[in-house]
Amino acid sequence: MLGGLSESRELWALTMKKSNKQRRAEIKARRIERAAALEARLRVHDVRKLSVDGPLPGLELADKSRLASCNTMFCEVPDFYLDRPFTCRDCGAEEVWTAKQQKWWYEVAQGSIYSNAVRCRACRLARRALREAASVHEGANLLRDEVARLRALAAEKPDAAALTLIEAALQSKWRSLRVVAIEVMGRWGGLEQIARLESFVAARRGGQNHRVWEREAADAAAKALRRLAEAQK
Repeated sequence: MLGGLSESRELWALTMKKSNKQRRAEIKARRIERAAALEARLRVHDVRKLSVDGPLPGLELADKSRLASCNTMFCEVPDFYLDRPFTCRDCGAEEVWTAKQQKWWYEVAQGSIYSNAVRCRACRLARRALREAASVHEGANLLRDEVARLRALAAEKPDAAALTLIEAALQSKWRSLRVVAIEVMGRWGGLEQIARLESFVAARRGGQNHRVWEREAADAAAKALRRLAEAQK
């Protein structure tokens, strides 16, 4: 009797697991179809006319005030976000980066406007677990420690040693170090630092640089200058 009950529970659990998997697949398929249909409608209709009767599933209007720093000759900020199908870089699964997820990433998390989803949730979690496992080894946190050391410089006046560290960080192969170095320069707010930040921004506006890093440096510098201006009000 107990054995039969146990088998029934196992069968029920397997059925529920399969059912949940099927439901997720169906939801994903509907999102992909909906995204394609909505994109086709937007080719002939204005998004404002389509959304006048209420929100459209799979579409989110952008808050341009949160994306003002990205409105440049190289990248116009979007008017809206659409569910975006993509193939996971690691496992090859067909996934959807939803409009709501994009709005949160760009406007709340302040992710780079040039970034896109490339991995499914399962693969992202797997990569995170690998990073956490690697971080227990000696020397694995060197980058994190270096970032913390740079951030600590912002609370001090820039001396020769600090300026040397910032210059070294700006030449680093690690993008995170370079961005933090720009942030620290903005915190210092000296005439030389402000001029350096303005040069990053001017280089992008003048069309001198087209590489991703130069664009990101200009965005980081513009953000640092805005924070400095607000702090001085």
